[in-house]
Amino acid sequence: MKATGRREPQLAHLAVALLALFLLLFLALPVGRLVLSTLGDNASGHSTFGLLLANPLYRDSLIGSLTASAGAALLAAALALPLAWALWRLQWQPPLAVQLLGFMPLFVPPFMLSLSLQSLLGRGGGLGFWLAGHIDLDPSQWGLAGLIVIEAIHYAPLLLSLVVLSTAPFARDASIAAHLGDGWARLTRRVFLPLGMPGLAFGMAITFLKTLDDLATPLSLGLTTLIAPLAYFRVGTHGAGDLIAAALALVLIAVSMLAWMLGAGRMRQIPMTWNGTHSLPPATRPGQRRLAAALLTAVAGLIALCYSGMALTAFAGVWSHTLWPESWGLQHFAAALATESASFINTLRYCGAAALIDVVIGLAIAYVLRRAPARRELRLTQIVAGLLGVPGVALAIAYLQCVGSGIAIPFDTTGILLALAFALRGLPFALPACSYALRSLPDAHLDAARLSGASTLLIARRIVLPALAFGLVVAFLISFGIAAVDLSSAMLLIPSETEAPAAYTIYLNMQTSTGRGIGSALAVLAIAAVAIVLTATAALIARRDPGAADHRSDHGATP
Repeated sequence: MKATGRREPQLAHLAVALLALFLLLFLALPVGRLVLSTLGDNASGHSTFGLLLANPLYRDSLIGSLTASAGAALLAAALALPLAWALWRLQWQPPLAVQLLGFMPLFVPPFMLSLSLQSLLGRGGGLGFWLAGHIDLDPSQWGLAGLIVIEAIHYAPLLLSLVVLSTAPFARDASIAAHLGDGWARLTRRVFLPLGMPGLAFGMAITFLKTLDDLATPLSLGLTTLIAPLAYFRVGTHGAGDLIAAALALVLIAVSMLAWMLGAGRMRQIPMTWNGTHSLPPATRPGQRRLAAALLTAVAGLIALCYSGMALTAFAGVWSHTLWPESWGLQHFAAALATESASFINTLRYCGAAALIDVVIGLAIAYVLRRAPARRELRLTQIVAGLLGVPGVALAIAYLQCVGSGIAIPFDTTGILLALAFALRGLPFALPACSYALRSLPDAHLDAARLSGASTLLIARRIVLPALAFGLVVAFLISFGIAAVDLSSAMLLIPSETEAPAAYTIYLNMQTSTGRGIGSALAVLAIAAVAIVLTATAALIARRDPGAADHRSDHGATP
């Protein structure tokens, strides 16, 4: 027992050292190299940042990016908050499967919604063709407003789920207070908003950061003068060593980190710990349940309508300048599986490697957090959560510059760098699932096994691995899904288009008129796979923790 007690602090120090080494090699050194490259004067003898600020194109791009990101976050909150309040007022919490489906925006890239709406509302067919003589609904003609609307619609379900999970456990108490004479206006101000603010702030921060770092959605709308697309084009035109691209990357990092810190300041606690999902008892009035179900059905129907353009394109044989497709078939699915199957292998390769890295590091950090004092636990949690503020475009440019200079990163293959970039950006999402897995580890069984003289290998095989297996699989799937939609890094770091993961392959296909059907078919398959995995995960969680639906959470922590 004494040896075991001495071993635990050593393991904790080893885990902290592992995290520090990972962040030093694959974040601090590349970003530091980026900073050093922009501090000196360029070939013209002028400061890089001076040139950046003197050019109105880059000033306008920063203003446009901030406007789009802030507008998307505010509009998403405006869409989600009233519905979350209505569900709270009706004392009804969606089933676990519906709650997890609300997190689909994290596993589906928003450019799919953009291209779906263009198929549905564009001038080439669908409603856009039918209304062409009266109004132009093509999102590609809306400019910056189109990007704001698309990103807000995409991330609104995420904000809704976060606010519902934060507030629903206390809806019954609020109803009792209302029956005792408290007005709903006062309860909304004193109960609903304070409880929902952590989840709302987290969701708005994620929406802001994802919109700021988004490459595929602005490009699909023809918006090339935002800061992320400009940095992307600078690298493509002038190479990875371009100083203006490096400066734009640093601006992205600075803005993202500032936005994350401001968002974290509004959170009661950084939502990096998943305490399980707890549902309230069913509402006592059947009418309330029916009304709440009708509200969620309407929301689901609206989202399905937005994605119907992509589904129609996938199943259409010929669809050009008509309201409905002229013929139907599965030829796009057959062609997608025949010609683009390599993209699935690439996804397994890059995202699987990133997920394995995240599980290993996340499990080590979760082990430290489980035994660390409160202050150290908060500090480590904030460090990992801060990785959410690292833009994929900036990280990819930093990696490319390091590879080009031959220092800092001991790899010369961008395929490896892509997996590392995925892992760095996915670690904040994998950590909660790893912490959840460790909480399922029975300490009493471990102590009993040690006292009985069982070897470490036997304890690991008979107790530790079976107890952690489910949580680690969930962590792997979460990290895999986050990496699979990270186009900001993939568009810069893939060695060639033939080695592109599935999300980038979908984007490339849907940029051409001949490949749009194949791209839509791949997108339908990807969304269906995400929905199936989330639903199956919800069923497994409910099976493993059947009492979770019958007990109320002690606080509204956001998963």
